[in-house]
Amino acid sequence: MATLADLQLWVVVWIVVAAFLFGRHWRSGRGVGLLLTFVVSLGSIDWLASAMFLLPWNPATGLQFVTDGMRLSAIAITAVAVGSEIVARWWSRRRPLPLVTAESDAFARVDPVVVNVFLVVGLTLHVVMAPLTKTIPSIGALVSTGSSLLVVGIALKCWDAWHEGRTGRMWLWLAGTLFLPLFTVVTMGFLGYGLEAMVMVFAFVGAFYRPRWQVLAIGTVVAYLGLSVYVTYMRDRTEIRTAVKVGASLSERLSTIGDTARQAELFTIYDLSHLARIEDRLDQNWLVGAAVAKLSSGAVPFAYGSTIEDAALAVVPRMFWPEKTVAVGSGDLVSRFTGLSFQGDTSVGIGQLMECYVNFGEAGVVIGFLIIGGLLAIVDRAAYDGLASGHIGSFLVWYMPGLNLLNVGGSFVDATSAAAAALVMALIMRVVIAHWRGSTSTGAVSLRGADVAGGR
Repeated sequence: MATLADLQLWVVVWIVVAAFLFGRHWRSGRGVGLLLTFVVSLGSIDWLASAMFLLPWNPATGLQFVTDGMRLSAIAITAVAVGSEIVARWWSRRRPLPLVTAESDAFARVDPVVVNVFLVVGLTLHVVMAPLTKTIPSIGALVSTGSSLLVVGIALKCWDAWHEGRTGRMWLWLAGTLFLPLFTVVTMGFLGYGLEAMVMVFAFVGAFYRPRWQVLAIGTVVAYLGLSVYVTYMRDRTEIRTAVKVGASLSERLSTIGDTARQAELFTIYDLSHLARIEDRLDQNWLVGAAVAKLSSGAVPFAYGSTIEDAALAVVPRMFWPEKTVAVGSGDLVSRFTGLSFQGDTSVGIGQLMECYVNFGEAGVVIGFLIIGGLLAIVDRAAYDGLASGHIGSFLVWYMPGLNLLNVGGSFVDATSAAAAALVMALIMRVVIAHWRGSTSTGAVSLRGADVAGGR
């Protein structure tokens, strides 16, 4: 039987390894924040609720499940650290690019017109095209990458502003990301998408911004405000989503959200209702523990790679394979492996940790997260190399798919299908930029030449 001391041990192990990951890869200054975002995202659904479980006044139940899940999560984050460390050491043997700093005389800025294209196309795809194409196979998936283009555009605005010494402008763009959660709540009824996009931009800037103590201080404040927004949103989530689903007008949606904002609550660990709202949707460890119990009892068999196979098949566009049975989302996987049922149309993501475990047990967690850590480290550094050297096309084809690999609470099918669509969009934008620059210059511009977008 698990004890609070057992849970405390794994909570401490997790945060120590996460701190190592942050320090190791943040200190290098050769990344675009993908690995850091992954750690924050994993911590928000694995570590946070488990740490709050230890509070003496928290009457939460299910200690065995939470402890089993936290133990596997600690193993997973350790595997990520090892996998990323192997890649970091291998990468350091390659010819390194000069570290880009604000004081550098030579650094790569991105053509502001190109960045504006990313913002306009991303906004158009997300707001205008997405509702019209969401049921069209393949086209809907491609259009859904508009949110990634928005993240790219805002991140590059911050990059250019900082390297031009216009820190005030950079802070304005960062402040603008605080409205992304509001934007996704108004347009979709979901807070999580906006929060994830905001974290991605903050992690991107935090990867190069100095001094580091300011990043830590601001990150702490933003994290607290994020928790406050989350518990307030969860209180009124049903009313907000109902307004969006019934097709209420923009003014009606804003009125509903305004009522929520006027009664906003600041998060406190002493408020049991706040703890309950966090545990309700952010306690992935409880679900993982339930899956451990179900599989250990022999009530259901392991998947033995079937969901991984689905993730591989998911990259094939449905327009080329209309009969494809693989669909995005976690389907009934969580119910199948935990034995739990969920009311109404509640969608519960299986999460990468549970999916690794239900396929091959603890070995699946170790091997799966070794691969995830190594892959994210490669993508993170390759995207940085492209950006730092002025090859915007190279940056896009690494960074955009990388953003879609960060869905730690979803299935591998979600990650691979979204990453594939993002890669296609990145390649399209790369060709568009090449033709645009070619048409505005006096001579022919090669694809690689177009990659040097505004580098000077």
